[in-house]
Amino acid sequence: MEFDSYSGVFIILLSLIMSAFFSGSEVALFSLDKKQINKLKENNSLLNSYIISLLEAPRRLLVTILLGNTIFNVLATIVAVSITVDIAKYYNFSVELALLIQIIALTTFILIVGEITPKLFASKNPVIFSKIVSFPLYWTAVLIYPIAKILTEVIKVLVSKLKFDSSKTALRTSEIADLADIGMEHGSLVEDEHELIHGLVDFKLVIAREVMTPRVDIIAISYKSSFNEVIKVITDSGHSRIPIYEEGFDNIIGILYAKDLLNYLENKEQEKNFNLKNISRDVMFIPESKLISDLLKEFQEMNRHMGIVVDEYGGTAGLITLEDILEEIVGEIQDEYDNEDKEIIKISSDKYIVLGKVDIDSLNELLGEEFNNDDDDYDTIGGFIFHQSGNIPEKGYNFDFNNYNFKVVEVKNNRISKVMVTKIPEQELK
Repeated sequence: MEFDSYSGVFIILLSLIMSAFFSGSEVALFSLDKKQINKLKENNSLLNSYIISLLEAPRRLLVTILLGNTIFNVLATIVAVSITVDIAKYYNFSVELALLIQIIALTTFILIVGEITPKLFASKNPVIFSKIVSFPLYWTAVLIYPIAKILTEVIKVLVSKLKFDSSKTALRTSEIADLADIGMEHGSLVEDEHELIHGLVDFKLVIAREVMTPRVDIIAISYKSSFNEVIKVITDSGHSRIPIYEEGFDNIIGILYAKDLLNYLENKEQEKNFNLKNISRDVMFIPESKLISDLLKEFQEMNRHMGIVVDEYGGTAGLITLEDILEEIVGEIQDEYDNEDKEIIKISSDKYIVLGKVDIDSLNELLGEEFNNDDDDYDTIGGFIFHQSGNIPEKGYNFDFNNYNFKVVEVKNNRISKVMVTKIPEQELK
């Protein structure tokens, strides 16, 4: 019995080592990314060629690993049961209790030695571990190829009979955003990548009204404007496309492209017959509630860069450009003509200067507060302050809301331009 027991223990230890070998191989080989694989291909050593060869048939590789792992785990279990029964009988001990202890002990050893430890090491050092196991694993795969081939084909047939609903297995947008947040916390994503993912996730929910340039900020010209007046507006604004109106902003009749004025610059005689209506381009009208994801497709299909946003009554609500849409994904795009104030300036840890046009949701996100709800009929900081005051506030107007003080710093043309937002000290709240 001594010989059998020692032989059995040796077989169990060998089985645990082989289980660790196969478990680590699975994690190491399937953790290699494209960059690491390409590097292995460039350095065409014998071990690297084994790794590449194994990865060329991933399904068969997985079957080989699982088959080997299962064989040695089952072998360890059979031998352990045999030894346990012999020992229990020899010492006149309860066989049932002995088997229970054996199951708990062997399961613990398999988990620690055969699964967790090798997988942790392999996940941290996939290239090194892959090189260590590549030679024996390759020849193991060759030896059991017939069995692995048959099992692979059986699995193919079984899987082909199953119908998967891709819509149920696909990640929801909220889950993608959560993963991006986790990636940011753990350092696997930088801030720009994090913002880009959130921009893409939120993109399909944004409507034109949320990103448009509001009516009061639109730079437009009358169809009666002279050539020199048009040149001055283009020069001062830096815009290459400007809306043309007749009688008022609610009647936009076309879009002027600055490049269409080149002929007049080259031929001064044509300035005498200058008429904006003759060179204006068709205008694209867009409802406020249109999703910008759909609008982007229309801009691409129609080769447009600008559209006029209209409200439910047909009046001009604002202007939206291709750049406005793209900025929702990639963030602010500064060109050589942009000369705008920074939207949010941090004065100190608890004080900010915020432009009135800043989206209220941006401030909510920055301060971790909720200054609005779904029923409120405003989108910007300026709208929020108008809502609180009930009239057009003057410079210096201030009020407290959600542990913050809001003070109007600048008002232009009955519009709130700048606001100071200050966190109220805890002692003052008491």
